[in-house]
Amino acid sequence: MSAGRSLSRQLLRMGRAAGHGSADGRVRFVALTIATCVLAVTLTAVMAAWATYQERTDRGAARTPVLRLHDGQAAEEAPLRIQLYLDDVHDRQVEVVYVEPMSPDAPLPPGVSRWPGPGEAVLSPSLAADGVGDRYGRVVGSILPEGLAGPGERYAYARPANGTLTAEHALLATGFGSEDAGGFGDLATVRPLSVFLSLLIAMLGLPTGLFAVVATRLGAAGRDRRTALLGALGGGPRQLALLSTGEAAPALLLGTVLTAPALGAALVTDLRIPFVGYVLAASDMRSHAWQLVLALIASPLLLAALVVLMHQWAGPGRSTRPRSAGRGRLVKVAAGSCPVFLGILSWSPTAFATYGATQTVVLVSLLGTVGALATVPAAIALLLSAAGRGVTQLGRRLGWAGTLLAGRWTQGRPGYLSRLVAGVVIALGLLSVVQVYPSMHSASVQGALAMRERFGYSILTVQMPHGAEDRTGAWVEKLPPGAEVAVLDSTLGLANGAGEVKETEDGPVEVRQAVTVRGSCDALRGLGLACPAGKRTRDDPLSDATPALRALLPSSVAQVGVTRGPLAARQGNMLVVYSPQGQALPLGTLKRDALSILGPGALVEGVGQGWIGGAVLLSSQLRWVTLLGVVGVGLVALAAALNCLAEVLRFARSIAPVSVVSGSRRVYVTVAAWTLAVPLCVAAALGAVSAVWVTLPYTTPPRDGELPPQMLTASVATLCALAVLVAGLAALSAVRESRHWRPRHD
Repeated sequence: MSAGRSLSRQLLRMGRAAGHGSADGRVRFVALTIATCVLAVTLTAVMAAWATYQERTDRGAARTPVLRLHDGQAAEEAPLRIQLYLDDVHDRQVEVVYVEPMSPDAPLPPGVSRWPGPGEAVLSPSLAADGVGDRYGRVVGSILPEGLAGPGERYAYARPANGTLTAEHALLATGFGSEDAGGFGDLATVRPLSVFLSLLIAMLGLPTGLFAVVATRLGAAGRDRRTALLGALGGGPRQLALLSTGEAAPALLLGTVLTAPALGAALVTDLRIPFVGYVLAASDMRSHAWQLVLALIASPLLLAALVVLMHQWAGPGRSTRPRSAGRGRLVKVAAGSCPVFLGILSWSPTAFATYGATQTVVLVSLLGTVGALATVPAAIALLLSAAGRGVTQLGRRLGWAGTLLAGRWTQGRPGYLSRLVAGVVIALGLLSVVQVYPSMHSASVQGALAMRERFGYSILTVQMPHGAEDRTGAWVEKLPPGAEVAVLDSTLGLANGAGEVKETEDGPVEVRQAVTVRGSCDALRGLGLACPAGKRTRDDPLSDATPALRALLPSSVAQVGVTRGPLAARQGNMLVVYSPQGQALPLGTLKRDALSILGPGALVEGVGQGWIGGAVLLSSQLRWVTLLGVVGVGLVALAAALNCLAEVLRFARSIAPVSVVSGSRRVYVTVAAWTLAVPLCVAAALGAVSAVWVTLPYTTPPRDGELPPQMLTASVATLCALAVLVAGLAALSAVRESRHWRPRHD
């Protein structure tokens, strides 16, 4: 037993010594260290996402009102009357819960120590920092973290000053705490965990996997010889595992140590994620600390297992030469599965058109994207390996030593070629997805921004709450001097622009939307409408002379009825407040006065705010795609750089003796061109084709994303230039190495 332990320690020491004995070893040490850090960050990010969603859902369930009365309880006996109000601050959604507690001991939601008094409010810290002031009432406190979905949530509880929350127009609740989290606050806008994890795996997990494979196989030729030698000496898989683990262990441990402080910081303090601005709650991380620590510990263990699996056992009595048989088996399997994933991508547009962007369709589409990016390099490697036979025949026929050697080099090395081209293919794919995905929504975003640019806050709309008709005059009196008011009244509601179909005895009949504009002559003229001479309603067409109404009403409305008269606001119609001079109206002040006078539910918005708010929300969500995509591309680029560096060093040593046989150092340029420049350039061209294929789910109707050809052209040109540079460095290194090479006399 003691001898066995001694042999194990000796093998570990031998592996550690082998890792420090060459330039390849130093490059591999750096690569394995970075790979450990990257894998640890990826695994902890997955666990952090799961922990955040879990804790956020639990807090959301705890604050969700219980909207059912007890048995035998009358509506007037409900302890809480609630009305939800959606607002926007700096184009970001805010949710305000207006509450009227009917007794001093009414149940409190989490994070609130006491109910605000009439005309008071308690705000989340982020909402208070946005400068809303007393818009929802006099601020008397802050919502504690246990009452918020996250540290950055904009949320408030307010109590109306005039008792406008009646049992007839309010939600009746008996308390807080539900089995399921309701769609309140941020919980109503976040994407499902499965979608976020799929994005995380596609944008970060795939590059991390590539980096890990490249790091474990750097300098593989020397380790393959040691593996074969160990097998020839009678060593088995266990001895090989110890040797490989000893070589990789220092780098794996260093990478873990370097990552640990970042995890410690996340457990101690709230961290704001760069670019996206999301605040990662330390309390959520502490609630799942042991899972995060396990993720950190798992990263070096997984890489150690990968190191062992990536170096095959030569077996007893075999040659000490590296094996070629079976080396490309995994590459062939990956290449064989490539058409399956490309087929999924080809089917995705049809699925989106038939079933819509359901969660299942989105996940299957992401599976096709990840699978294609992972397997296309293997297919390209097999094509290049097969082309090596032609290069070999060309060199033999023409008598070119460099071409012959390069053809033989690439002919039986699909694994080497796959690792060489993977960085190019995956980088192009990720860049294309990052470019295309946000562009799917550019039309609506640009339209909303153009509307804001044209009108600003010179035109506002006001939705009237229930029972506020008799208070409209008091609010109008608080309008700034020069502001005009008109009333829009619609038969179908202003949101229904296409009309609706109703069933009658004679069959379906389409009911078109009819809109009437009522106001004083000055108010009507300011909207581009002629004032009627009498009290009868006159129909006026909408045109360029009525830009405000054209922006407010759906395109299906071609004309409006015009009536001169008092406001006569009622439930279901809309007030239009505007400045004839085009000056910006005090939106914040008007919102505060509307909520105070008209009551909860009075919605004051700028033109197109619904579109703009949705565009801002979508833009903030798409920032995750950009952030993860840029990080993923950076990892792929770093992996490709380290791989090319190792190949340059290996190439220089392996090819150095060739000049003795060929009589010319120009052979290095030829070999470098065929083994490095040509594969990388071919990969760039085929990678551009695969990038177009990968983006089919986003660029084919019903989706309208756009992949600029200029971006692909520039990327391919840049990659080809880098390929030539790498080949040139390899040739120069081989020339320098050849000057010092001497035959060994054993």
